[in-house]
Amino acid sequence: MEEIIAIKSEEKIIEERKKTIKTKLFSWVQDNYDKAFIGVLILAFVIRVVVFFITKDQAMWFDGAEYMSTAKLWAGVGNMTDLWYYRRGALWPLFGALFFKIGLGEVGIRFSEVLFSTGIIAVSYFLVRDMFNKKYALFTAIGLTFSWVAFFFTGRTMTDIPSTFFILLTLFLFWKGYEMEKGKKYLYLSGLFLAVSVLIRMQNLMVLPMFFVLAFIKEKFKFLKNKSLWITLLIFALALVPHFIVYAKHFGNPLIDILSYDLGIIKTAAAPVARTSVVNWPIYFLDLPYNLTLPIFILFIIGAVYFFADLFLGFDKIFKNKTIQSKLFVFLWIALPLLVLGYMQMDPTAQQRYTLMQHPFLFMIAAIPLFELGKLVEKHLKINKKVIAILILIILVASLIPNLVWGYQLTESKKSSYYELKLAGEWIKQHSNIDDTIITQSFPQISYYSERRTGTFDDGFKNPESHSGDYFNETSFDEFVNKEKPKFLILSIFQKHDDWMVNYPMVHNDTWFPVQGYQQDNQPILVIYQANYN
Repeated sequence: MEEIIAIKSEEKIIEERKKTIKTKLFSWVQDNYDKAFIGVLILAFVIRVVVFFITKDQAMWFDGAEYMSTAKLWAGVGNMTDLWYYRRGALWPLFGALFFKIGLGEVGIRFSEVLFSTGIIAVSYFLVRDMFNKKYALFTAIGLTFSWVAFFFTGRTMTDIPSTFFILLTLFLFWKGYEMEKGKKYLYLSGLFLAVSVLIRMQNLMVLPMFFVLAFIKEKFKFLKNKSLWITLLIFALALVPHFIVYAKHFGNPLIDILSYDLGIIKTAAAPVARTSVVNWPIYFLDLPYNLTLPIFILFIIGAVYFFADLFLGFDKIFKNKTIQSKLFVFLWIALPLLVLGYMQMDPTAQQRYTLMQHPFLFMIAAIPLFELGKLVEKHLKINKKVIAILILIILVASLIPNLVWGYQLTESKKSSYYELKLAGEWIKQHSNIDDTIITQSFPQISYYSERRTGTFDDGFKNPESHSGDYFNETSFDEFVNKEKPKFLILSIFQKHDDWMVNYPMVHNDTWFPVQGYQQDNQPILVIYQANYN
């Protein structure tokens, strides 16, 4: 009898623990909007797992290979060159190095993109819920679930997905701690996660002024006396100190270098390579029909007129009306980064992945015309609210189908791109010694797959990302070869080569011999040459 009582007591304890865990995890689920969101989140996760299986074996692209080659280097894999670009935040390759160190490697990193991408939808729901309402939040989550930009870049080992997750988490925590005054801990965490997002992608520094604008329109100049804001800023600054110490070691004063190299505002030694163009300011706005797909873009334009009307008509109430303050912040969050991105873009080609942090509000605004249409239908046709909600959902999903289709088609069409570089790197790894060296313009991909010391035709084994401008010509490269004696040389169609680079193995055919090649449509696209210095 005592044993039976003891067993029942233990079962009761276990049930109570289950109940406690369930309460903590799902205490926020209060109505049908929250329940529907859970379904949307599960669907989003499934879609992203599909992306993972489509792309898990695809070759690295240039930028992704730079991050992951550095991750391997820092994890102590192979005998590799330091290819890291020290203007970048180093948190993503450090994160990758952990995966290589514990044996999860590339597959683990790729699956982490799935989790971060799903996390973007989760944090966007709670952000829009707190800023506006659950109806907006749910339809925002639906839009993000089908976004082709998120779909495609979930399959890339790059910084865009994780940095977007952390910058949106920053905004959510800041809004909860500062605007909603739910506790200073949220505010302090926002400072920490802002630093995390910047250390993953330095570009996220551009959002910092918007938080000051929000503080000003809420408190005017009183925000300067807000100790919690200063503590938040201090946490953010302290987290960045190690990065800027390393930055200064390679490029001098970080502030001056950013103003010169990235923004072109002042003239220094970096100014000749400053990546700025006033002409390209509008390119990210002009790209929105492609970024969102045309049906969503049309809805966004209509929704923007309605959503921002109160902001412009009631701007004189900006210091009193919280709704207008929220809309101003959304306007700035969308418009200012798109302008800055255009200014920093040297060529007139927008990079849709850079706009992921704007996507929650872009999709939210795109859903607004459907809500207003629903109100008109309910008023004049007397249709049940639930029926209207279902109709709105059907229209939105139909409008999002081009997003999903294009995301899938683009992912499928690009999954084999650069694959020959992967094969070449793996071939060299199998046919080389640990101390052998390689010359190639596709330096990050070959470094990653070969795990060997890799240099370029431009500057040999100097860090190619230092952008020194002191590059080889044919004569100086020949002197470098005679001195360093690299073992392999790769020519391919994947990166630009000067004529002398293409001709170099033929001019020196007594030393360089083709040992492996790859074709597409019976045309050579990559050739590996091996040296025989005897």
